[in-house]
Amino acid sequence: MKVTFESVSNAETEVIIKGEIGSPDVESLLEFIKSRNAGVTKKLVLYIEDEQFLVDPSEVVYVEVADNKVRAVTKDGSFESKKKLYELKEMLSNESFAQINKGTLVNIDFVKSVSAEFSGNYTLRLKTGKETLTISRKYFKEFKNKI
Repeated sequence: MKVTFESVSNAETEVIIKGEIGSPDVESLLEFIKSRNAGVTKKLVLYIEDEQFLVDPSEVVYVEVADNKVRAVTKDGSFESKKKLYELKEMLSNESFAQINKGTLVNIDFVKSVSAEFSGNYTLRLKTGKETLTISRKYFKEFKNKI
């Protein structure tokens, strides 16, 4: 494998891979580059009606599905997302988010306390003090691993 480096000041980093598509070297380079960029979710595009907002993932308290719409709740308000919950979960997997039930992702940085219920589920209280969320038994292990 031949590696060439060209220094250019004040330019965006650019990677050009020349080689046979599907070769082990090319595949491993692509995987390495993808893994380096995968953990970076810069901003989420969220909506209030037709207006778009760029929101930092760390500002999102939780994301939930309600009435077939995905809603992201921040300290400042509620926004709608055009992405599906599983897409947001994948985007936020390297952030401080954990799925706590079938329709909710929570930012664990906003969790104040967790208490057990008789049903085997757990109640999660948020630092914002406004709401409580339910952690189902199925998702508790994932939540516990994130904290």
